[in-house]
Amino acid sequence: MSGITAATLVKKIDWFVLTNLGLFLGLCVFRYYARFIEYRGAEHIAEFFIYAMLIFLGILVLWAVFRHYDFNPLMLLLLQIGILMHFAGAFVQVDAARLYDAYLLGIRYDKYVHFVNAFSAGFLISRLFTIQHIAITKVNSVFIVLVVLGLGSLVEIAEYLVMLTIPNNGVGGYDNNMQDLISNLFGASAFVILRRFALAPNAYLSASSIGKSGRRSPKSSGLF
Repeated sequence: MSGITAATLVKKIDWFVLTNLGLFLGLCVFRYYARFIEYRGAEHIAEFFIYAMLIFLGILVLWAVFRHYDFNPLMLLLLQIGILMHFAGAFVQVDAARLYDAYLLGIRYDKYVHFVNAFSAGFLISRLFTIQHIAITKVNSVFIVLVVLGLGSLVEIAEYLVMLTIPNNGVGGYDNNMQDLISNLFGASAFVILRRFALAPNAYLSASSIGKSGRRSPKSSGLF
């Protein structure tokens, strides 16, 4: 990879992260804080700061770890959609309530957010597998789903800690926790299935690109 290309890739990812950090901080200051007070009450403001800090640190950690990798623009777009869906859930009003609390086709909006983010996370993990020259076999496809579920469980653990430390918090109960994880499972599984179908016409070429070592070129996976 040439120096110019590498610089371009890093700049693209840097701009993606900086844009979303600015969006997040701006919404926190000018919108999210006031909306949280209105929805949850000033006595629960500690919950707001905990979530804000976790999201902010999460963005910085992801940026530090992944900024030198080449990521598909489609993957960045999916991540952006997930971020915007999250903000919409907090700010958009439906029948005098948050979109997060609305039901679409009998399913709470929150679960759609989990599904999309898990799908995007599956895309991200598969790309990391490819970068590390790990062939995405059927078994490794299962590993991708398990990794996404593990990442999702970290979010649920954070919510559990909020429930333990902040009285009258807005974290749901056990049903909500399990439904979040099930949505993550469906999202990650949907990515793995879609990827397999998308690559099916090139299955022979994909198989032939894997040598005796079971390794694949990072660029041999095409879109996915």
